[in-house]
Amino acid sequence: MTQNDPHFYQGFPMNTPMDIRLGKTTADGIHFKLRWGIISASAIASDWIKSLQDVPGAEVTAVAARDMDRAEAYAKAHGVQTAYDSYEALCNDPNVDIVYIASKTWDHHRDLMTAINAGKHVLCEKPFTDTAEQAREVYAAAEKAGVFCAEGMWLRFFPAVEHARAAMERGDIGDLQVVQADYPDRVYALNPAITGFGADEMPVIAAAGRAVRGQSYAGNVPSAHGASPSAAILQYSGQKGIAVITFPSGRFIEETQYIGTKGRITIETPSHHPSALTIRTGRPPRAGTRKNEGKAIMELDPSQGWHGDWLETHWNQDRNPSNGPFNNVERFEYPLPTPAPITRGQPAGSRWTGERMIQYKGWTWSGGNQHGFMYQALAVHRCMAAGLKELPQFTIAESIRVCEIIDEINRQCAEIGF
Repeated sequence: MTQNDPHFYQGFPMNTPMDIRLGKTTADGIHFKLRWGIISASAIASDWIKSLQDVPGAEVTAVAARDMDRAEAYAKAHGVQTAYDSYEALCNDPNVDIVYIASKTWDHHRDLMTAINAGKHVLCEKPFTDTAEQAREVYAAAEKAGVFCAEGMWLRFFPAVEHARAAMERGDIGDLQVVQADYPDRVYALNPAITGFGADEMPVIAAAGRAVRGQSYAGNVPSAHGASPSAAILQYSGQKGIAVITFPSGRFIEETQYIGTKGRITIETPSHHPSALTIRTGRPPRAGTRKNEGKAIMELDPSQGWHGDWLETHWNQDRNPSNGPFNNVERFEYPLPTPAPITRGQPAGSRWTGERMIQYKGWTWSGGNQHGFMYQALAVHRCMAAGLKELPQFTIAESIRVCEIIDEINRQCAEIGF
């Protein structure tokens, strides 16, 4: 491996998890022992439990549901020893180190505070809370209690996204100018904007769409999920960039585009749990020294035609020498481990890791690529083994910023929405 090897960045393969690449954790942190308690006997929690089987240090010791019959049936199906009909009882279980919250979004604030007040570490499904004010309160409580607290933004941990972030950091597409993304759920659709432009700058927001109405069961607080159809343009004045985000209610492509001065990165559909990305990086690479010698990079010779420093390459599009499709195209595939769930209802199945056979316990997979939870689960164990209080892939500041942007979109849509 050479320093200029395009398949490496900072000494690591491009898809290396960010926490490892930055030197904040080590790969063997996945053996760090954590006893998980599960709040809510739900389908998504079932996928989390199955994916924890890919983490050597993980053990699920308890599950809680709203009634004991459901909790006991769920625990039996997933091979969990202890069942509760009270979330408080689970949080007070001394055999639980960290709580995974998969309850309804409007209950997240309540359940987060219950776990934190019991001194438990916590990972909560997205959206984290209904408002930024609630999110700030939760993170402040976690800091005071000295516990790990994170939003389960699993898309940040997929190898395709890790690769894309490394490529942007390396400067492969130049200065980022535009981010485009679509997804019905705002917390997903907005995430690429934060991935690209970060959380330091609060953008100027122009939003339009359906007015979000308060939820009676959440104290008349508007949902963090928002309402479709709607859209927002985020202007990052300091960074001279914009994000165009749409939240459709009909058919949508679900791609994410990062567009820079020198190229473009496409997170392929389905971009909220991707297994592929495409990088288009301008003109073909050069070979030679003509530019340094003060000569034209390409020269038309009567006897030879065009010759110079360009390398002949494979053309995925056409040869029209413009600033648009005239480019190098590289597609990178990161398939999920076998079995790779494509849609809900697929049997959980089993797989050989190279060291052991995993028989996935519990329900069928609840949705596409849900096995990708394992990437986030591995990162949680690595980060906690290193004593971190947040995940580098999705920081507390980024989590709060997404909530703040959603609050502003909701406010504007409430005033001018339909």
